[in-house]
Amino acid sequence: MIDAVYDASSLFGRSWYAAQKNISDDPAEVLSLMLRTVILLLNPGSFSKIGAHFDRTLFAWDGKQNPLKKREEKPPRYHDTKSIAQDILALVLGAANYQHPDYEGDDVVATAVFAAKPGDITYIFSGDKDLQALQGPRCPYYCLNTKALLSRQYINHKWHIQRPAQIALVLAIIGDPVDCIKGVRGYGPKKCKQMFKAVTPEMNFTEALHALAEQVPASKLEEFYAALDRTLLQTSVPGVPPPAPLKLADPAEVRRTGIPNVYKLYCEMFEAYESSATTKTS
Repeated sequence: MIDAVYDASSLFGRSWYAAQKNISDDPAEVLSLMLRTVILLLNPGSFSKIGAHFDRTLFAWDGKQNPLKKREEKPPRYHDTKSIAQDILALVLGAANYQHPDYEGDDVVATAVFAAKPGDITYIFSGDKDLQALQGPRCPYYCLNTKALLSRQYINHKWHIQRPAQIALVLAIIGDPVDCIKGVRGYGPKKCKQMFKAVTPEMNFTEALHALAEQVPASKLEEFYAALDRTLLQTSVPGVPPPAPLKLADPAEVRRTGIPNVYKLYCEMFEAYESSATTKTS
């Protein structure tokens, strides 16, 4: 199975704020921006950004807002439009949507990845740097920021690490202003890069953690571990369903939704999957 697992709150948030830049809070425009991105990423045909024939999809949503991140509460219209988006994704793609009231969407994504069967390939679509930690041979990571698949080499070079899973260790040291994580006071990227010289390629996560912790003064270990606790992904969120089989709606149903600028793109994707199915059965 080839699964597409979306950090849906990241994707939806981008669509919402892009619509605001156009001086619009029209739900149809938000849904159009979001669906266009989803369709372009799912399309296995010539217009695809990925080229994979996906079998299943899951959209992971944030539950309650983490107060430690100190972000402004979203307006009611945001939540109303998000609810519509979930219904549309289920209608158009047969997608599974999931959110847990006590967890964020990236934890739902991580749980889905860890629950995948050994033979499955799970593509992650997100703009969240934390989720880059999951990148691996059976877990490609597509970055919504750079609009590209990020390789292991790219991630390792960007963060000066040996394995993508070590991103949490980097953020625990240098902090993450976006999530209001302070990290270790006085330790920036240059100092962190120097510390990682003690981490060798064969080290697992625990060994790398010990190699770094040994370089943190005892007076600062508490803040290091407190930051690490917030950067680590949770991989056992209760109730996360498996991705749902991709079940494309008839294009006529998509047209009846009235969402602008998606019908033609959807038809192209629909035809690509229909053609692929015909080839498999012939």
